[in-house]
Amino acid sequence: MAIQPPPTPPQQVAPPPSTRKSGCFGRGCGFGCGGCLVAVVLALLLVVGGGWWFFVVQASAAVTAPATLIVYNQTVTVNGSPGTAGEALNANDSVKTQTGHAAIQFPDGSYVRMSPNTEVQITKVQLQKAGNLDAVEVAQKAGRTLVNVQHLASGSTFKIDGHSVSAEVRGTQFEVLVRQNNTNLFKVFVGSVSVNGTTKQTVNAGQEVDVSANGVLSAVRPIQRDPQDPYALTAQCAAAVSGGTTQGTLQVSTGDPISTGQTAEVGYDSSGGTVSAALCYPGSFMTLSVFSPDGVEHTSRNGASPVTGHIDGQAGHWRAVIHAINVSPAEAFVVALASNAPCAAAQVDDGTTVRQTLSNSQISKALADSGSTGVTIAVQGTSPTSARITYYSDLGGMPISWTIDFYAATPNLGAVITQVTVRGINVTTQVIKNLSSYGGQSISSIPSGFTVDRVYSCAGTKGDNMMVVEGHR
Repeated sequence: MAIQPPPTPPQQVAPPPSTRKSGCFGRGCGFGCGGCLVAVVLALLLVVGGGWWFFVVQASAAVTAPATLIVYNQTVTVNGSPGTAGEALNANDSVKTQTGHAAIQFPDGSYVRMSPNTEVQITKVQLQKAGNLDAVEVAQKAGRTLVNVQHLASGSTFKIDGHSVSAEVRGTQFEVLVRQNNTNLFKVFVGSVSVNGTTKQTVNAGQEVDVSANGVLSAVRPIQRDPQDPYALTAQCAAAVSGGTTQGTLQVSTGDPISTGQTAEVGYDSSGGTVSAALCYPGSFMTLSVFSPDGVEHTSRNGASPVTGHIDGQAGHWRAVIHAINVSPAEAFVVALASNAPCAAAQVDDGTTVRQTLSNSQISKALADSGSTGVTIAVQGTSPTSARITYYSDLGGMPISWTIDFYAATPNLGAVITQVTVRGINVTTQVIKNLSSYGGQSISSIPSGFTVDRVYSCAGTKGDNMMVVEGHR
């Protein structure tokens, strides 16, 4: 199950949104919301295609692509300097949380979520030419992370290195803890993980394994209860709201431990429909109050985790308040929220909540209205964590094709070029190399005029695939 990092974790002060601009995605391009992204892609094509095609040689199969830093709250540093939400992260970049929470977001929706006092270094990030992850390697030097990996294509790898140990996965969700004494703990919540130290063990869902500082693995055992660890509850909470909701709308927020009499709050911006909420905690007694955008409180006081609720309401900002009724000592918690917003080309912008859609029918109409011929642009496939746009033209007898992945590089809209062909020859590496001279290894990040929380693609009626961007101002 894909679980996205939350745009606003408990007790977080969200970064201020960008200055509001006219037009779709904050750009006054004059094409309307369907045509604006089309205009962005066409402009990029003109920039990249301006004479560079004659450098054509066969490109490598994989493309170096940046990950993105998601900052939930400070303090977070990148290579020793203050981290900025939405900044690109490349190979050899090191991210460290002190009191803050952060995540490393990859273009396909995979991520590494970081607790406070955690340090992670990116060793490698590559995409296949089709846009799927090809190879990712991350070195965790200290602290606690939750790793969520989308299902990988054949031949792809995702590797996490702890201290004297590593874990290889194909598509799963697991936790890595590197303690101060350099011992390690791996917990698997979904799928399975191959843990490699002095020996090799396969750890399946519901199991954990300890690893000594010298890489010696313990016997695999059931996951032990730890009331200070929120990550063991994420899969349970996501499953609790999965029924009857749209996958791409899911938000899972993890909370630091709270004790009797304390409260914490999670925000969620919904574009409309029924909102499903779940609170998960290790034991004791917590309750959940959900406030709809009109200020009405909906309270659930059943004492068994998960505490769930399903509330019909309008688009806007929702608040989930967690109450620690009888919790001693303090315990961590997880809140999951999702909605049943339909896969339909409906725009929302009430000054607080924003939903932009870009469907294949919208693209076709925008191209027709602009008089463009010989050009095909489409949303390809579906994903709960990203959207893939493909471009093809044969103008002047010059066949050119593009593939771009869009994802939530909160607060911006992330974008990465994954494939460019000219006359059937892959020139992706050359294009990205030339783009890097302008300050990046990909398009990287597009300011949107609002904080982007989620990006996903879905199948509308009659096969009208669409890209959906949800966020708030």
